[in-house]
Amino acid sequence: MTKLLYSDCNRKTLKMNRNNVVMNDSYEKQIASFIAAGNVVIGKPEKVLGDFSLNFQSGKNSSITFSEGCILNNVSINMENGNGVWKVGKKTYIRGRYFIGAGSKIEIGDQTAMNRHVLIVATEGASIIIGKDCLFSDITMSTTDWHSIIDDMTGERINPAKCIVIEDSVWLGENVTIQKGITIGKNSIIGSRALVTKTIPPGSLAVGIPAKIIRENVRWQRALIPMDFLPAEPY
Repeated sequence: MTKLLYSDCNRKTLKMNRNNVVMNDSYEKQIASFIAAGNVVIGKPEKVLGDFSLNFQSGKNSSITFSEGCILNNVSINMENGNGVWKVGKKTYIRGRYFIGAGSKIEIGDQTAMNRHVLIVATEGASIIIGKDCLFSDITMSTTDWHSIIDDMTGERINPAKCIVIEDSVWLGENVTIQKGITIGKNSIIGSRALVTKTIPPGSLAVGIPAKIIRENVRWQRALIPMDFLPAEPY
């Protein structure tokens, strides 16, 4: 499928393509305004479901890329500072809120899916890179603390923004929080409500607050393999 560069299109072209995509008028109007303000949109989602919000105010020189077959479901994107990058891969299923600051980017790999709402924030020039075939529930990750921590002796800020990397085939369970500067290795699983404060090696199962590795050399798959149940543990 040939990518459509929105910045090369006018409203007439946008309407001609509506028959190929499940879309809503609000989405198309916001995209057109985004482009008119000096930004670029490449490609087009296969479907836009629920609410779509694109906040850019006066921000310019940002880019959004929709790869083939991606689906948006109740998505909010904030690029109000301009000079940001938001890119989603092929056959992705995207939900949630995304904040991209100036010089920052969020990239989501092919076939990654969000089962529930997510909050993903990349700002202060730092980036969040998410691999392919990942599965997220209602997770949170941010490259910034939002406020400054100052060393009283020097007067300098001591909490810089840090990038986040989620490698291929990572499963993040419900209410997981990923702190800045973290890399989660491929095939890893992070259990429900975990707070990840340290980098997780590939093939790890980590749970808890803070998250601790309880098993290594594992991987996961979407299909549930039949298995006998176990009784609850006795007193």
